[in-house]
Amino acid sequence: MAGNDASPSATFLLTRNAALDLRGIHARSRREWGDDVADRYLADLYAAMSGAAVNPENGRLRQHRSAPFLMIPARQHFVIYDLVPQGIAVLTVQHQVRDVEALIAELTPAFHAEVERLKRKA
Repeated sequence: MAGNDASPSATFLLTRNAALDLRGIHARSRREWGDDVADRYLADLYAAMSGAAVNPENGRLRQHRSAPFLMIPARQHFVIYDLVPQGIAVLTVQHQVRDVEALIAELTPAFHAEVERLKRKA
């Protein structure tokens, strides 16, 4: 797990799935555009996750696509998350061209299990 500890109410946690997503995004960006662009892109994704932790309700604007979870855009990706006592749990980070609805439907049981585990740790 990783997080932003700017304040207790602004914490985000990464699930294993989200951490792997970010690692893959960074690796692909490095191959295609170089270290500087990849690092800036990843920093922008982390800034979006921090923003979602501060204002988690912003994710309700796209909830019709990510139900039962929340979702915000972050550059060319979507950050899909759920609320936990510590702040938010980032479940996955997916490119906007992906079929987000199908992906969430497929992974919902695993996401629920991860969120419940995080809630128990609170």
